[in-house]
Amino acid sequence: MITLENVTKTFPSGEGVIRALDAVNYTFGPGLTAVVGPSGSGKSTLLNLLAGFDTPTGGRVVVDGTDLGALGEAGRADFRLARYGFVFQNYNLVQILSAAENVEFPMALAGVPARERRERSTALLARVGLAGRAGHLPAKLSGGEQQRVAIARALALEPGILLADEPTGNLDSRTGESILELLVAPARAGKTVVLITHDADVAARADHVVRVRDGRIERVEDHVPAH
Repeated sequence: MITLENVTKTFPSGEGVIRALDAVNYTFGPGLTAVVGPSGSGKSTLLNLLAGFDTPTGGRVVVDGTDLGALGEAGRADFRLARYGFVFQNYNLVQILSAAENVEFPMALAGVPARERRERSTALLARVGLAGRAGHLPAKLSGGEQQRVAIARALALEPGILLADEPTGNLDSRTGESILELLVAPARAGKTVVLITHDADVAARADHVVRVRDGRIERVEDHVPAH
C-alpha cells in the first residue's frame, strides 16, 4: 500500500513557483492502477514521489507504514531495492551488459548468490519470451525486446510494488499488448502495480484509473477491467 497524505510538490521557476501536485490524497493498493492525464498534469511527478526518487514539498508518502521522506536518500535507495520494481519508458538498461546480466544486476546489488542470480535470470527471460536472447547486448535487441528485459529485471527481486512509466508508449500495438500482459500478471497475484499511460486501451485493463489534471486528482474510476 502506498498512501499519499495531503501531498504537495512545488518547483521554483523564473516566474515564481510551479505547483506540480496540490494537496493529493490517495492510496494505491493491490491490483493494477493506471494514472492518466494530459502532459504537464503531474503524472511523472506523482510517480517519482511514489518511488521515493523525490520527496514532497508538503505532506507524506507512506509505504506500508514507512514515511519515505523520513528515510533519507540512502535509506530510500535501500527501501526501493527491497520493495520496488521499475519499468522505465526508455528501458534504462545498462548498455555494456547482456540481457541476462541486466536482469541479474538488481539481484547482485541485493547480495543474491551468483548461481541463484543466473537461475532466476534464465527463468525470467524465458517467462518474457527471451530465452534465446539472454546473451545479447541491448543495442542488438528491438524496442519490445528491451522492454521485456526491463520487465524481467523489475521482477527479479519479486517486489511487492511495480511502477511503470508509459511501458507501452514506444511499441506497436501487438508488442504493447504482450508487454501489458506481463504487468497485469503480478497485479492479479496481489502486487501493487501503478502505471502511467496515455493509452485508453491500456487504462481499460486497469482495476483503478486515477485521472490527474493540474496537479490534482480529478476523479477515480474503479471498475472490472477488460481482460
